[in-house]
Amino acid sequence: MNIFSLDHVASKSILCAFDFSLDPIAITDGNLNGGVKILYVNPAFLKQTGYSKEELLGQSPKILQGPKSNQEMLSKLKETLLRGEDFKGQTTNYKKDKTPYIVQWSISPLKNVYNKTVAFISIQKILTKEIDAINNNILFQSIIQQSPEAILVSDLEANIIYTNETFAKSLGYQVDELIGKHTRILKSGKQSKEFYQQMWFELLNKENFEGVFISKKKDNSLFYDKKIIKLIKDIDGAPKCYMSISHDITNLKNALATKKK
Repeated sequence: MNIFSLDHVASKSILCAFDFSLDPIAITDGNLNGGVKILYVNPAFLKQTGYSKEELLGQSPKILQGPKSNQEMLSKLKETLLRGEDFKGQTTNYKKDKTPYIVQWSISPLKNVYNKTVAFISIQKILTKEIDAINNNILFQSIIQQSPEAILVSDLEANIIYTNETFAKSLGYQVDELIGKHTRILKSGKQSKEFYQQMWFELLNKENFEGVFISKKKDNSLFYDKKIIKLIKDIDGAPKCYMSISHDITNLKNALATKKK
């Protein structure tokens, strides 16, 4: 029997540090096959969810799930943790009063001296305010939603947090199918590692990148995607997200190729 207590993974002093964290933190046991149970939550977690500690301890994290929770992401989460690997992802959770909120997890296995996973720690970032700021900005709405250009916004780790209808429809998706996915969902596998290294170099050093991607639609068909990506900062100058504007130039590419023959 795998008997676990918090003494296996953290001293009281470490838990006290978690108590002062502004980010929600939870620790569960390691029983993935039997259904993990919550062992610890910090005050920020309680404030975010609206539950009391007594209502959460011993419960499954499923208590936070609801109609908009990304089941594909949750399945990937379990598969990754079963392999003993760290996981980063994003989904919609629900407060006690059923109010939805968007959360990004960083979840890691906690192992004992025998290298056996006995628990998981989840450090969370709440993205609802960032996304609401995008959705509630009148200027953004008037320009972006009505724009004929395909526009996507991702967080700093390239998880999609917003697209306009033009972008989603051009790829054969509904907007809800893209939110929370990593932008690698668009990768065709037809471009080199060096291409993406150059892209990240320019984004990190010049704060923008322009290039032609060979991207993939929902039906797996490929297209030439001329894309401009720019780092977006908040009013204090801190990096917040990336915004890209895409143009499908497949017809132009094909016409040029035909002309050369």
